[in-house]
Amino acid sequence: MLVLDGLTKAYGGTHAVQDVGLEVPAGQFVGVIGRSGAGKSTLLRMINRLAEPTTGRVLWQGAEVTGLSGRKLRDWRRRCAMIFQQFNLVGRLDVLNNVLLGRLAYTPFWRAAIKAWPREDRSIALAALDHLDMAVLAPRRADHLSGGQQQRVAICRALVQEPEIILADEPVASLDPRNARIVMDALQRINRHFGLTVLCNLHSLDLARDYCDRLVGMAAGRVVFDDVPAALTEDAARELYGMEADEVIDTAPAAIPTLAASLPAHA
Repeated sequence: MLVLDGLTKAYGGTHAVQDVGLEVPAGQFVGVIGRSGAGKSTLLRMINRLAEPTTGRVLWQGAEVTGLSGRKLRDWRRRCAMIFQQFNLVGRLDVLNNVLLGRLAYTPFWRAAIKAWPREDRSIALAALDHLDMAVLAPRRADHLSGGQQQRVAICRALVQEPEIILADEPVASLDPRNARIVMDALQRINRHFGLTVLCNLHSLDLARDYCDRLVGMAAGRVVFDDVPAALTEDAARELYGMEADEVIDTAPAAIPTLAASLPAHA
């Protein structure tokens, strides 16, 4: 279980996140929603320790991770993988080598520098790509892919870290509606097939309702909604989003067919 206990992040006199307390059971798919500036990204970054909490604690499976440093912090970031809006791929590298960068916690850096990855790492990376129907693109340069394809490569890179939690910070914000659903299909498949805990910041309420087990709504750095998607009525959404409500309600098209059924796990 992931536990956030009084998590707060202050910048001078401004609180980006204020006294957040949550318990997330292992394997749950949680959508974090709210208007821009509500504190969603800061919350995920504090869990991964890319941003340091001002006060409060983060615990995973009963162990506090807030004060980790050095090798233990690097191990936590391996176990708690981040997926970003802008993909963060190396454009000149092929897809396979971009995914293999997720194995740096297991492989000496010199091997990565000369692309001398162990056979086991290559097998794991290819299995991850195959799992998301991307294996055929393994030799293609990353900067030759569409946005949706690049985000799925980023998901594969996170998956080969062998994480226990995936934190996705607005992973579909820069994608068209069709590719957004393809990427959300991929995250949902990982959640269900591998039992990984997923926390995903989302702007579209339609995507949040369709893919998440639970929604956590934030406003002004605080959690103001925490319930199943069905409980988020239009009135509740308008209260949460205010003037931005019309931008996030009924903005997504009908669901396209999901990706092919899951393949056997690679590990």
